[in-house]
Amino acid sequence: MQRLTALPASFRALAAAATLIAVVGNSTATSALFVPYRRSWGLSAADIGLAFAVYVGTLIPVLLLFGGAAERFGRRAVVAAGLVTMLAGTALLLVAHGFSGLVVARLVQGVGAALSVAAISATFTENWRGRLPAGQALTILTAIALSTGPVLTAVAYNLGGGTNASYLPIFALGLAALGLLPAFAGRPAANTGGVAPTEISLPDVDVWRGLRFAMAAIFLAWAGVSLYLSLVPAYLAGALHAANPLVGALAFLGLETATVIAGIALSKLSPQAGGTWGPAAIVAGLALLVAGTNANNWSVIVLATILVGGATGVASGAAFAVVARVGVGQRARVFSRLLVVAYAGYSIPSLLTGVIAAHTSFEVGFLAVTAALALVAAATPLLRERSRPRVVVCRTSAAAA
Repeated sequence: MQRLTALPASFRALAAAATLIAVVGNSTATSALFVPYRRSWGLSAADIGLAFAVYVGTLIPVLLLFGGAAERFGRRAVVAAGLVTMLAGTALLLVAHGFSGLVVARLVQGVGAALSVAAISATFTENWRGRLPAGQALTILTAIALSTGPVLTAVAYNLGGGTNASYLPIFALGLAALGLLPAFAGRPAANTGGVAPTEISLPDVDVWRGLRFAMAAIFLAWAGVSLYLSLVPAYLAGALHAANPLVGALAFLGLETATVIAGIALSKLSPQAGGTWGPAAIVAGLALLVAGTNANNWSVIVLATILVGGATGVASGAAFAVVARVGVGQRARVFSRLLVVAYAGYSIPSLLTGVIAAHTSFEVGFLAVTAALALVAAATPLLRERSRPRVVVCRTSAAAA
């Protein structure tokens, strides 16, 4: 087998990118079939909401318990365990025929994502050599990964895959990613014999100073995506009387396209500025979503999609850039901490919207949660780093050679 030392950084970054697309694409594939599930399996809106949120029931605990596993056992083992577990969850979706099967599959997928995504993200940012900053490149990659699953599954459904076989394309993509595992470090960084630069970890106070700001930005970014998904695809399906899952998938693709475009166009924006203005724009976009859907104004809905998607790219890019900078020497562990907050943003606001909506209306719940997010966005600038920590990198002779 080819040693890691013989693999160029560009290949390792490409392998990490492909693996992230496979893992995240498998985790989001179910969102394209929520409308067919309601029609074919008789699931209620509450059932769908639970299936959407239950994923983090295993993801967040596993992230908290095993966030530093890559530093102990090596990234290859951790990514392999996560990818195999994610594929096991998708395999359960291939045979599921009811609500309980869907929930179990989502819980298994949550474990797979928790084990692998942080180590994959750390590997990508370390080896990225493109023109875009590593944090912004990771944001664009994540946007592509998030939309890959729903689009592939929706296309497969339209080709006759039904509620089970439609997962075969994304499952096959995950199987192919197993061949990329040699691109990840097989041993902990301290024992790689100089394969990569040995980085001195920053003091905890410097890490926390940057991480708290990144956490606020990523929470709002992923909350914006989640709330968009909870409103727009269902609205479009109802307004257009469409049962085609591609309608919702394309709406999500539009959101992520705006994320990618903003990530490229605003790549030179500083993390401090992006983490401040991005969250504010997300809240403004969410408010426009409610106004546009209530008024049945497509122009406002499109504007809100662009605003939420673009601002998500800016805020996520800022968060990833900060973590890549302050996480030297322990990137997988620090990325795990960030992802705990990201997935909390992905689940908690949507869950609160549903709880409030059960006692009032969906619009009231959506606006109440958006108002709470506005308070978080207003407080985010107070968490900015006071100074940029100095990164010290020591290269061993083997690495220099």
